[in-house]
Amino acid sequence: MREAYKMGLIGYVLVMICSTVTPIIFNNESLQAMIIFPIILILAYWTKMNGKELGLEFGSLRDYIWAILYPLSICSVIIVIALATGNISGVQYSSETTGMIAYLFIYTLILAFTTEEGFFRGWLFGILERGKLNPKLILLFTGLAFASWHLPLFFLNSSFTWSMLPIYITGGIIGGVTFGLLRYISGSIIVSSFSHALWNAVVYILFGFGSTVGILGIEMTNIFSPESGLLGLALGLVFMAVLWYWASKKVGFDYPVKN
Repeated sequence: MREAYKMGLIGYVLVMICSTVTPIIFNNESLQAMIIFPIILILAYWTKMNGKELGLEFGSLRDYIWAILYPLSICSVIIVIALATGNISGVQYSSETTGMIAYLFIYTLILAFTTEEGFFRGWLFGILERGKLNPKLILLFTGLAFASWHLPLFFLNSSFTWSMLPIYITGGIIGGVTFGLLRYISGSIIVSSFSHALWNAVVYILFGFGSTVGILGIEMTNIFSPESGLLGLALGLVFMAVLWYWASKKVGFDYPVKN
């Protein structure tokens, strides 16, 4: 168990250093995520991790239903409340919007699978599972690691303001744990990558990124943004709790896991 902690910590620190320094050196924000891919390959080779440990499985239809429900249920509830309160105005949906969502989904699916999901729900999750850590602790640790990894992005991207930091980090933890739960119940980072990609595509196009306004025209992003708003935070917490409860009843938090 101690060895798993040690290797997990080494991998996490390595990713944090490289993801923080590389985009600053090359003045390229996208490198924060891209630099993770070669690190995953090195860590997987170093620890002799196999495909199953890395989460390289497809998962079941049930798992993808949960993966789809996560972003779509939250966004749907927010849209209904925003409509009811008159906070949606000047919707800019066009024939190109569907294509933009589809493109961002495919792009994020590939990027998340090879970087964020590949590390946090792949290698890091797998190395802690190998050490037989309590699955609840694995979900917590990987969720915290995922949220802290996003801190450099917060400071590098001008669309974020200081007042958004507490919600941004708390939401990152909730999102990290939820993606972790998807990985846990399915044994697959393809499932968590699918949900991650759908989240980014729908949220960023419809609601915007940071303090920017999406095509729905919702300006009160501090309230209605699924990622950086109070309502999004509350709904994300509810969904995480529901999925956690379901996982505890249908899958259990004991080894071996029956996906």
